[in-house]
Amino acid sequence: MELNDLIRDLDLPKNKAEVSDSRLKLWNLLASDVRTSLYRDRQKDLLPFFDQEGGIAVCNNICGLMSAISIDYNPDEWRLFVDASKTSLKAVLLHNGNQLPSVPVAYAVAMKETYENLKELLRCINYCQHQWSTCGDLKVVAILLDLQGGYTKYCCFLCEWCSRAKELHYIKRDWLLRQTLQPGNKI
Repeated sequence: MELNDLIRDLDLPKNKAEVSDSRLKLWNLLASDVRTSLYRDRQKDLLPFFDQEGGIAVCNNICGLMSAISIDYNPDEWRLFVDASKTSLKAVLLHNGNQLPSVPVAYAVAMKETYENLKELLRCINYCQHQWSTCGDLKVVAILLDLQGGYTKYCCFLCEWCSRAKELHYIKRDWLLRQTLQPGNKI
């Protein structure tokens, strides 16, 4: 038990925990009956809560996962943070008060940041059931809102602000509101 407390206090990953245990045993600082391979499968209690769905490792039972890690789960107290890059997608639950640890719920490698992939990720984690507030970087938010990415002429989707009007930058403060929310269209 003291060894487990030491590993937890040092915040060692399982491969480092096993190395430190074997060294302590080698130096006769541990009893001979202590298992040094104990940490190889410490995630086995959490494995039933995760599945592989079409290239996405996803939590299939968020309420059960929270219960397994001794957290009282109320969806209103959590927000979903989605991060994407050219090569991976990640989804993590963050506690609104930051009093509890973040909980990873989905990870996909070799998936680009597209609307279809993000939609699939949200479907896999059963977002409709939980209805968390969603946060992420501006690119992820733009993809989730289905905004046209990379359009620089009329990039503001609310007004007629033209990013190429360099002579008006920092001078003109009021721009007309758009009549329609058509991306790339001034009117």
